[in-house]
Amino acid sequence: MFVSLNRKIIYSILLLFLITSLIFVYTFYLVYGNKIQEEQLYSIQRNQQYIELLYRSINMSKEVRQFLSDHPEFATGDAPLKSFYSASSEEERLEQLATEQKKIAEISNSFDQRYQTIQESLKIFVVSSTLIVLSIILLALLITRWILNPINKISAVSEAVAHGNLDVRIPENRHSKFADELDYLITTFNQMLNNLQAVISEVKDKEQFLQSLIDSIPDGIRVIDKNYNIIIANKAYYKQIGHSQKDCKKCYEASQKIRTPCNLETFHCPLHEILHNHKNNISVVQQFAAFPQRHLSINAAPLKHNGKDKYIVEAIRDLSEDINFSHQQKLSSLGFLSTSIAHEIKNHLGALRMILERLLDKFYADKDDEAEDKKSLLMIYNELVRCIDVPERLLKLARSVEDNKQQINVKDSITDVIRLVDFEAKSKGITIEMHTTANNIIIRGNDADFKMVVINIIMNALKAMDANGILSINIKEDKSGHINISFTDTGIGISPENLNRIFDPFFSEGHDNAKKGTGLGLSIAKSIVEKSGGKISVSSTVGVGSCFTLSFPPIKKVAKK
Repeated sequence: MFVSLNRKIIYSILLLFLITSLIFVYTFYLVYGNKIQEEQLYSIQRNQQYIELLYRSINMSKEVRQFLSDHPEFATGDAPLKSFYSASSEEERLEQLATEQKKIAEISNSFDQRYQTIQESLKIFVVSSTLIVLSIILLALLITRWILNPINKISAVSEAVAHGNLDVRIPENRHSKFADELDYLITTFNQMLNNLQAVISEVKDKEQFLQSLIDSIPDGIRVIDKNYNIIIANKAYYKQIGHSQKDCKKCYEASQKIRTPCNLETFHCPLHEILHNHKNNISVVQQFAAFPQRHLSINAAPLKHNGKDKYIVEAIRDLSEDINFSHQQKLSSLGFLSTSIAHEIKNHLGALRMILERLLDKFYADKDDEAEDKKSLLMIYNELVRCIDVPERLLKLARSVEDNKQQINVKDSITDVIRLVDFEAKSKGITIEMHTTANNIIIRGNDADFKMVVINIIMNALKAMDANGILSINIKEDKSGHINISFTDTGIGISPENLNRIFDPFFSEGHDNAKKGTGLGLSIAKSIVEKSGGKISVSSTVGVGSCFTLSFPPIKKVAKK
């Protein structure tokens, strides 16, 4: 319960005064009044005893005179005895009795006056107490004005500052001619608030500059303390975890959406490795719960503060960007290779074509097409035309198309790819079959990218199969309009422990270095398919084969995107 300082002072003074007054009145009355009563009682008792003796003496004198008058024979001539029971002696005793009674009255009157004096003293005490109470009230008003009101102002401003309001100030009495310590305290307090506000404003400016600085970094940045708290992070990081800044407190809550720290037996934690195992730099690849299909490269290092390793700083890069870059490099290299082939081969093949055309026009124009020599030359000519078409297809594959939402005829694009890999398939004794429910199945996307996906899947299938293997390609459209393309091979299959990792960047299951690839093909394929709004999935049985399925949404839904 809050009790103001003003009430505490007033109540304390009044209580102390009341207790002191009661003790004083009680002591005064108890000591002085009882003493007066005892003196009065003692005087009255003594005088009453004396009066009683006088009464007895008078009565005795009367009885002696009566006895002597009745018995004269007992009369004596002793003068003192006669003076004792004589009438004059009795009168003297009566006078003494009257005198004593008068003294008793005077003593009683004296004690009454003394009691009256006590009552007057009590009245004076009451008046004095009233004046003292009024003085206390006046003192309380002065204390309230000079001390309590300034303290209340300081307290109110302090409470506002404690709640984060640094714009409040204590009103200063600038017109006072008699400034006291509290006036100087108020001035100093306001100066302290001004300095504090300036310092906090400077700190906030530096924090905003620091936040703007790390926000300008394209990679995700976060700083974590030893208790897993995220101290600071940039916009790229919050975009990677799919949360706002207010939702993120612990690193494991933000990244993995769990309530307790990550299991160290199954999860490689950079914080634990650096702060507990005292490692300097950690590089790991992780997936965040918000986007499990993305692979993030995390480089962590200790952050020293005051000579101690209390924090770690992590730089997080989305490997899909590197995959896209690698994809572009691959396309660029393929385009360069296709251009070289086109210039080196197409010119020579074109020259041969021109020579054959001249021979046919000059020497075989009039001959029947069924003639054996002309028929052979026409076969050579047709094959030569097909050979010239090969670099043309390579150029189409390498050519970059900016519009990512062009219409792609699935069957025609896959047919072009099959022609490119047909020689390698036949050289290994592998049969490629394609089945489709319709010849005009259309999807939207980049034709060159789509062919790159098909090449990656087919080449992986060819590597996984031996002679007499069969690769079956099925194209169909379901009732909802989704386009499903499946590639089923009869290869060695994929082990269950690696099935979920085959789309990871730089992961390759092959054990033979000659057959082992870079591990980017399927990762690039997955990135391309998802970029087009589709999905890629895989099922496999070791020793039986694998099936990769591409699923694309209806063309209308893609157009809406």
